[in-house]
Amino acid sequence: MATVNVEVIAPLISGVRHCRHCQPFLEDAGISMRVQQEELGSYPEAMWQDYTRLSNLVRKLAGRYGDQIRIVLIDPHTPMGFVKCVRHWIRQYPTFIVNGRTKYAGWDEQSVDTLVRAGGAMENAEGSAAPGR
Repeated sequence: MATVNVEVIAPLISGVRHCRHCQPFLEDAGISMRVQQEELGSYPEAMWQDYTRLSNLVRKLAGRYGDQIRIVLIDPHTPMGFVKCVRHWIRQYPTFIVNGRTKYAGWDEQSVDTLVRAGGAMENAEGSAAPGR
């Protein structure tokens, strides 16, 4: 059985690291963690809620289909994310692209499940990897 590829295009929260030249100086000065905490604290609460909601949805998918699917998270603010948004005409987040062809934009878990199943994955009875894998 082939692996179903699921690309999730959505704004992501990430820890901030500075350029490879500056990071050692911040670490030596003992302020690297403080700078990262300030950066993470600057995200609005609504973004944290969406991030948590997306994280839960992706974890459920991974648990439901196991190693039958490969999930890749892509931030639309990155070069790859920009290309995906233009290529697939994405204007709403999150957007789920299955096997590079079909897409769904929104939060409805059942709609995402339908796309993943249409892509070839089968739900596991125990929510773990398929038998024999």
